[in-house]
Amino acid sequence: MKRLFPWVWVILLTIPPCAMATSSPVTVAAILSTTGIAAPHNLPMIPLIELAVDEINQQGGVLGQPLRLMIMDNQSTPIGSTRAARQAIKNHAIAVIGAHWSSHSLAMAPILQQAKIPMITISTNPDITRVGNYIFRINFHDRFQGQMVAKFARESLNAGTAVVLKNLNETYSMTLTEYFTKEFQQLGGKILLKKGYKGGAVDFQNIISRIKPFHPDVVFIPGYSRDSGLFLRQTVSQGLYSIFMGADAWDDIHRYAGDALEGSYCTAVWHPAMKNPSSRHLQKIYQNRYRSDVINFSAVPWYDAFMLLGNAVGRAKSLKHRKIRDALATTREFQGASGTITFDINGDPVGKEMVILKYEQGKAAYLKTITP
Repeated sequence: MKRLFPWVWVILLTIPPCAMATSSPVTVAAILSTTGIAAPHNLPMIPLIELAVDEINQQGGVLGQPLRLMIMDNQSTPIGSTRAARQAIKNHAIAVIGAHWSSHSLAMAPILQQAKIPMITISTNPDITRVGNYIFRINFHDRFQGQMVAKFARESLNAGTAVVLKNLNETYSMTLTEYFTKEFQQLGGKILLKKGYKGGAVDFQNIISRIKPFHPDVVFIPGYSRDSGLFLRQTVSQGLYSIFMGADAWDDIHRYAGDALEGSYCTAVWHPAMKNPSSRHLQKIYQNRYRSDVINFSAVPWYDAFMLLGNAVGRAKSLKHRKIRDALATTREFQGASGTITFDINGDPVGKEMVILKYEQGKAAYLKTITP
């Protein structure tokens, strides 16, 4: 690993074929948070990224050239994301994968679109792919996610009332709040209270005391692991015993929530119970390399994004940005670990499945799969 700047690392992974030894490496940038508030949520993505790049290089690279991975730290901010995107352009990246948080992807997408650099985001905000025709998404989006969580609450949990706790500093949380609220009400449910907090909050006692008198059937917390987990832990001391629900950003929430997480629900884009061939393959090579199971479910789309990019370059038979973009746009039934990818006219995956998980005995247990 070579460090170019305080926030840029270049990693040239396994290059076994001797034919590649004299070939110029091809740069792909991964933009995510390795420092700042988002780092604990983003750093677990790197092993899956490295695994994908290694696999591509072991298979001969892209068009016979080794893939060079440039990991770029956006410092957990939209401004840092724009800086990283510009640096990726300067370093002649053939494409950019990222970011993970929606606010970061929204910041960098216009820059990459203007430069005509293909971008595959992991983020779920619906507006990201609307930026332009060089922007693609590997994940489901928050309109679908928010609506399906509301539907699950009403139909599967028989919840008639809900409170929503939203992070006022994160687009992800605000967007999910909007779609959940609208769908829950349309299905006949009643939103008793919507309460906001600032990102990085540690004391939720006052908010909990406001929620408790309402006795809601469910409390929807569309936030990231740290804030959501601290909130859940503090509900125990105040005796708030509603059913708690989150979205797809609760990967390491058990670190913060502890036993208070028991019986809660969240969504995910992947779970080890998904037994498609690509999922089984990923679990096998991950176990062989890291001697552990894949435990960060939202990291899997990063693996899929890199593998899809390698596939698209092969189909494009070119390293030119326009050719790669065209190949991505015509992707049909690419078999990813997190599901089959076919892009629609907006660059969103058609029919991307979402998994509902329930926390039981400290683990996120597979409950059901929801298909659009």
